[in-house]
This record gives sequence, C-alpha cells and structure tokens, in this order.
Amino acid sequence: MTAPPRVAVALEGYGWHPEAWRHTTDTRPVTAGDYWADLARTAERGLVDFVTFDDSLSPQRRRRPEIDPRWLAGRPDAVLLAARVAPVTRHVGLVPVANVTHTSPRQLAKTVVTLDDISCGRAGWQIRVGAAAHEAQLYGRPPPAGEVFDDALRAVMAVRDLWPCPQPVVAALAHNPRVYEFAAAGADLVFITPQDDDSVTTILGEVEQAGGRGLQVYADLYVTFDGVVDERSDALVVSGTPRELADHIVAWHRLGVHGIRLRPAVNSMDLPVIADELIPLLQRRAGFRTGYADGETLRQRLGLPADRSAKASTP
Repeated sequence: MTAPPRVAVALEGYGWHPEAWRHTTDTRPVTAGDYWADLARTAERGLVDFVTFDDSLSPQRRRRPEIDPRWLAGRPDAVLLAARVAPVTRHVGLVPVANVTHTSPRQLAKTVVTLDDISCGRAGWQIRVGAAAHEAQLYGRPPPAGEVFDDALRAVMAVRDLWPCPQPVVAALAHNPRVYEFAAAGADLVFITPQDDDSVTTILGEVEQAGGRGLQVYADLYVTFDGVVDERSDALVVSGTPRELADHIVAWHRLGVHGIRLRPAVNSMDLPVIADELIPLLQRRAGFRTGYADGETLRQRLGLPADRSAKASTP
C-alpha cells in the first residue's frame, strides 16, 4: 500500500495484561474520568487515528461469570467513557464497544449518534455480539439460539438505518470467516488477530472471500516495552523496542493491512512510548501524519464514504 499505515490504540482498564494493575504507575481508579481523559490526550499527542474503549457485560475481560482474583474486576461503561473524553480532546477518534445483542437498536443509535454530535463527528462504534448464556441471564432471557450473527446483523443494520448521513464509523473484531462475513455486511472496518506474516496474507484473503473487499482491515498487536508479556493474548505479542515495533507495523502494512491497532500491556508505561517514540519513527519511515487536519470527521480521516452503500476510497 502506498498510503501511510493507520494507527489506533485499544484502551482497556490499566492495560491489556490481565494483571496490569500490578505494574501500573497510575494508581487512580479505572472509574475516574480524568484517568481516561489523560489516556486519550496521550493518544492524541501521538496523532493516532482513533482509540477504542473495550467493554463487555461481564465484570472482567474474561467474559466468564466467575471472578478471577488476579484480574481487574469492574468496568466503566465504554460509551460513557467516550462521552467523558470527548470534550477534553479535539481530534482523536473515539470508538467505544457496545453490545448489539442485548441493547435495542434505537437505544444504540441514539447513544452513538449523541457521542458523534458532542465529539463533532469523531465517534464510532465497535460491535460486541453477546452469545454467552450468563449474559442473557442478566436480562432475564434464555441463551441465544440459532445463528447469533444473523440476529446481530439485522440489529446492526437497524441501527444504521436510524442514522442520517454521514454515519459514525462501525467496527468489528473478527477471528474467523463467519465473523468476517458479518463485518463485511455491517461494518466499515475489521480488527483481525494474525500471528505471523503468513497468517496476515491468509486472513486478508479470507476477508476478501467473505465479501469484505471494501472493508478496512486493522491488525491487532499486544505491545509491551517492559517485558510485561501475556501468553494468553489472542493478538500477537510484540515485546521489544519502539524501532522493532515500527519494523513490524511497516512490514504488515506492506502485506496489505490498512492499519494496526495497538493494545498496550500497561497503559501508563506503554502508551507514552507509543506517542513519543513509536509515532516519530513511523513519521520518518512510513510517512505517518505530522498533524491532524482541523475539522475533519473520523470518517473523513479514514477515507470512508458518508453513505455506507458507496465504495470506500482505499487509503
């Protein structure tokens, strides 16, 4: 690809290591709005395209009903976090996770478009599909039956039908061809989790076969500069220097991904390095932006059409 790689950052708790709370240098509670505001401002200092705010209906990222005492328990609502961050940032895109299975399309449409309004067009929505029985029990419902992604797609399209143009950006995390099909039908961009160069090429082919020729594809990477490694990560773990990470980003971009979404192992330690050391390397080596364009929406920044039925311009 001739255009520079896009870079996003995924924000979760104290970081993506399950025990990031043991390593963090920021001891503010994860319920503190200023904690998240500072993270978003740091990402904006690094000129990243957007940040995502992870969330689930479970108290821990494990998405299980049991509580593991080693993991952080308790998660602020991602949409509310993004709304808290919007007034104290000017440019960075804000993409919270919200569950489509157990939330009405009308409610989802209202909350996300409100976020888009208060952020002046910088909002997005990462779809979360709830297939677990214990999540359904929270709503007094039976476990989802049948093809959960068919139901989820109908709900996503109902949300999008309720939005005027231009629409907030819609994203999905996908690990297999069935979910690539779901993302191709309902989303603007998809997060994938390749483990090496060969799997990047394989997944890109599977996304295209699933109808995702117009999708923007972002590869997730778990990132640590201090050796805080999580062997359980579904994303490839990159532990090393900013220069080594820049090499990895440039190589995968050349293989065909539009961008990279970085998952910092420990936000307080890794996010500043991303902003202050990695991004300058990408500016010199890959033509990454040196400033934001004033007044651009997130869709404009990513080269996405206002109307989802139109073909996206390849960035």
